[in-house]
Formats: sequence, structure tokens, C-alpha cells
Amino acid sequence: MQQKRTILIGDLLGSKIVTADGRRIGHVVDIQLSRGNEHSATALVYGAHGWLYRWHILVPFAGKFGLSFAPAIIPWNAVDRFEHPTVTLKRGYEPAPKKQRLMQHVKKDDE
Repeated sequence: MQQKRTILIGDLLGSKIVTADGRRIGHVVDIQLSRGNEHSATALVYGAHGWLYRWHILVPFAGKFGLSFAPAIIPWNAVDRFEHPTVTLKRGYEPAPKKQRLMQHVKKDDE
């Protein structure tokens, strides 16, 4: 059984995100947490839209123009390890390229 490790949010914010092969994905700009008494990370938010999401202006701004954007996220269960200041993803996990993520949002809105 893997032992639980406490990681401070301040240590994760700004950390570089890389694939298992070392390819750079981006930087952590926000963290999604579980609800309840004991919070745990559920996802890492990254990318330019992630900054707008963190400042709580992505959804209202996009809504003004009839758009729908969600920030780019990496589920916490895709994280292999965290060695400050780098988050390394598990082998086999590759986030969708930016263009593909944008197309997924367009398709969802059209449905």
C-alpha cells in the first residue's frame, strides 16, 4: 500500500508538468480539490485558459461572446510523482493537444 504524502498547494502552483518521457506540457496554475472535510487534489489546471479560470473570469468572459471554455486539466490520478518543482505524469498519459481540446469543446456545444 502506498503511503499518503502531504503536498502543499503553494509547492504545486507554478510547477512544471512533464510527461514520463520528459516532454513539457505546461505549468500548474490552479488545483481542483475534492469537497468535504479533508481536501485532496482531484486535478491540476494548466495553460493560458487556466489562468483566466483561476481568476474566475474565463466562464463569464466566454459567456459574453456565446462561447464555452473549460480549462485544460490533468486528473490527479495521472500524476506519477512530484519532485519540487516538477510534476511528472504516468507513462501512457498524454493530454490532448490544445487544438484537439478546443475542438472537443466546440463539438460539445454543437450537440
